[in-house]
Formats: sequence, structure tokens, C-alpha cells
Amino acid sequence: MSAQVFKIRRDILIPLGLCAGGMLCLLILALLGKGSALEQTLLAGIALVTVVLFLTARDRSITFTDRGIIVRKYFRTKEILLDEISHVGCVILRKKVYLLLTTAKGFIILSNAYENFSALVGRMVAQVGPEKVEEEARIQAEKPVMTRSDVISLWFGVVVIVGLVILKLSSN
Repeated sequence: MSAQVFKIRRDILIPLGLCAGGMLCLLILALLGKGSALEQTLLAGIALVTVVLFLTARDRSITFTDRGIIVRKYFRTKEILLDEISHVGCVILRKKVYLLLTTAKGFIILSNAYENFSALVGRMVAQVGPEKVEEEARIQAEKPVMTRSDVISLWFGVVVIVGLVILKLSSN
């Protein structure tokens, strides 16, 4: 088997990046437009959080190799060998699916925000072995739960931020 990489879905990254960019625009407008100190502080904090969330989501990836799984997060990489995985569980909360990988060193949680999540779960089941995988996780490989609420929420955030930028520009 060759290495296969899974990243966060683009339909999540695009509006998240627009939210981060919009918050930076609002911050710049507040700084240049002589916004109040409270406004500048709040916008700086919110902009920082959204930019960090975007960068973190953009750089997340899961790589399946013949030896195991490499989970990359912003500034961190964790490699898990297939033999180290003792259990693969699955939790579904309001159409949000979380895959739980348990090892002797701890656990890793993967969500259905990754692209081609059913293939990710299918590869996990195939590599780890059916005796370590819960039935619910196997069902996700065949018939995944799809959610659009997170994408809709992000696009709503983009609309709100664009509205705030327009309001800020029109008030100056």
C-alpha cells in the first residue's frame, strides 16, 4: 500500500480563511479609523483566534503509510504504528462523527471534517484489523454521516463579517 494523505475539507477551509481575512480587515479598519481601545482590543483578540484556527486547520493532515499513521497538526507531528492501536471507536453527535483511536500512550480523535472521511475510516479498518474496530466505525466506512451545518455556519460568519466591514467603511 502506498501513502495516502487526508486533509481538512476545502469547503471548510475556504470560508474559515475568509473569516480570518475579514477579521484582519476589520482590525486594520479599527486601527486606521481610530476605533476605540476596547474595539481594537476585541478585534485583535478575535482576529488572532480566527487566524490561528485557520492556520491550524489548513496544516492538519493524516497520512496512512504501510507502517502506521502520521497525524500532523500545526507545529506537531505524531506517528502511531499499527501495532500500537488497541481500539478504534466511533461517536456520533448531531451528525458530527468522531473517530477515536486508542493506544497505550493515549488517544487521538479524528472528525469528519477531513476530506473523503469514509475512505479514511475504510483505510483505518483495513489496516488496523476488524477485531479492534467497533461496528459503528465500520458503518461509517460504508455509509458515512454527512453534515453541512459547519459549512453553513462558516459562510454565515463570512456574511456577518462582510456586513461589519461594509458598516465600518460607510461610517468613516
